[in-house]
Amino acid sequence: MTVQKELRNRDSVILFMLCLAAVLAAFPTSAYAVEAGCFCTFVFVSTMFMIGIGVTLIVKYVLSKKMWNLSMKRTSLITLLEVILMMSVLIILQTGFYFRVLAYIPMAFLLNYALIAAKTPVIQQERTPKKRVTMAMLSCLVLPIAVQVMGWLGMVLSNMITFKELRV
Repeated sequence: MTVQKELRNRDSVILFMLCLAAVLAAFPTSAYAVEAGCFCTFVFVSTMFMIGIGVTLIVKYVLSKKMWNLSMKRTSLITLLEVILMMSVLIILQTGFYFRVLAYIPMAFLLNYALIAAKTPVIQQERTPKKRVTMAMLSCLVLPIAVQVMGWLGMVLSNMITFKELRV
């Protein structure tokens, strides 16, 4: 009995919040161009980030299935560590973007090389040192290319939107 009453209370709160959001969406206040621009920038950066991470994960997973046979869990972990490494390099080094990428690539290669090592006994015909080096080299290039794609996508999207109808 109390569980049903508790569920009804939670449902009424959710319904109230949805009604409030609908009213606010139906009668929006006027916005300044700066406010709309900041919101759109946030949306575009988030979209670019998600697309870039998705493309990176898919490409790295396809590469690993063809060359090294890594699981999606392991590929995701390597990609997460690479994103952290790239963000660190981009924040710490305050030079041109391509110099930052040149500093990032050797570190990403070593990260990939260390983390794609096999946990189980390695079959020599399938996993040779040459394949491991090739896999690490290709994997470390995927994220910088995805960053370039994200930058291009952000430029295209931001050029498509104008804020003429908003107050300045």
